[in-house]
Amino acid sequence: MIFDDDVELALALACEELQMTRDEIIRLILREWLEQYGFIPLHQLDEGSDTDGSA
Repeated sequence: MIFDDDVELALALACEELQMTRDEIIRLILREWLEQYGFIPLHQLDEGSDTDGSA
């Protein structure tokens, strides 16, 4: 899927900063949006997870 130039630039910058692929970033953004608007339940992290304490 191809987005407008400004969105493509933002995706590229996010990929670089978060060291994720384009597909991973799009998947993450979509999941967070769907969770925020109640379309899917919020993802619960375990206290001992690898992402604990990271932003």
